[in-house]
Amino acid sequence: MKTTIIKLNPARPDIDLIRQAASLAAEGKVIAFPTETVYGIGACASKADAIQRIYALKKRKADKPLAYHIADLSSIERLGVRTSKVFRFFKKQFWPGPVTFLLWNEKEEKIGIRYPKHEVAKRLISQSGEAWLATSANLSGTPSPRTAEEVLDSFSDQIDVVVDAGPCSYAEDSTIVDLTVTPPVLVRRGALSSQVESAIADVTRGQYPRKKILFVCTGNTCRSPMAEAWLRAEIEKKGLGKQFEVSSCGIMARDGSFVSSEVDFVLRNDEVALGNFKTHACRREEVLESDLIFVMTEEHFQFIDSLCPEASSKMVVLNIDDPVGLNIQAYEKSYQAIKRKVLEHWAKVIQ
Repeated sequence: MKTTIIKLNPARPDIDLIRQAASLAAEGKVIAFPTETVYGIGACASKADAIQRIYALKKRKADKPLAYHIADLSSIERLGVRTSKVFRFFKKQFWPGPVTFLLWNEKEEKIGIRYPKHEVAKRLISQSGEAWLATSANLSGTPSPRTAEEVLDSFSDQIDVVVDAGPCSYAEDSTIVDLTVTPPVLVRRGALSSQVESAIADVTRGQYPRKKILFVCTGNTCRSPMAEAWLRAEIEKKGLGKQFEVSSCGIMARDGSFVSSEVDFVLRNDEVALGNFKTHACRREEVLESDLIFVMTEEHFQFIDSLCPEASSKMVVLNIDDPVGLNIQAYEKSYQAIKRKVLEHWAKVIQ
């Protein structure tokens, strides 16, 4: 068998070549691919024959499971992962990135999941249409490969496809942390292991968010950012900053846009910092993991309810008028109404 080698620019990978490799994966081929840590060897999770080939190629023991590799957070629900506040805390800090989490799924199985940051890895997995099962592309017991050449040295003409995107940036294995126990346990030291140890220490001391609060409006450019910035500042004033996570989104928002200038003016006038805020769209996974959701109108309630019916009991409708296109007084009026109405539900916020 002759290995197909696909060369890609890691910063600007050719989408047609990505699709070619992903199509081969979807057919059940075994693929070696780059991540930010080391080169991996993987296959679509549904391709049992390909998974068995990986074990045979690596001479890996059958009782050592492969880790799921995902391309987006929506895969968490599809994999039946049982989420927790601790997982939410670690996920926010380290994903996408060089850290693998051990988690329980709904079948009471402990599974490993990695969400790589490498653009080629993410696009490959995304284009194939499902999560991959993968591990490092080396013979068991030998050093993990940092380049495609090292992969080929170990598996000359044994792997179907090698995607070559140059050397890996970290050049060391991912860190593995077990989140099925409390406090979490560092299973394998690797990239960012010191930061992971610091996060474990925070959990041990109880210094991590125990509650996530989400604000929802339409474009995520005025009402919900004002609410997010104000509530975060209010919580900080009370010395509870490490206990809460506050965010916002919009049902018609585009990722990466900016708030209106009026929002910045209103917040500065109240000595509230907006920070480096960028808009983002509402996603089911964020709604699912939120503990309390403030929506600006009934329209937003209906949208979230259709997106995620199980979230209806967590929602509170504030009935705040949209100031978009109006004068600064309208923005100020909406801002003051948000503050007043959230304070009316303060018991729900801090409970």
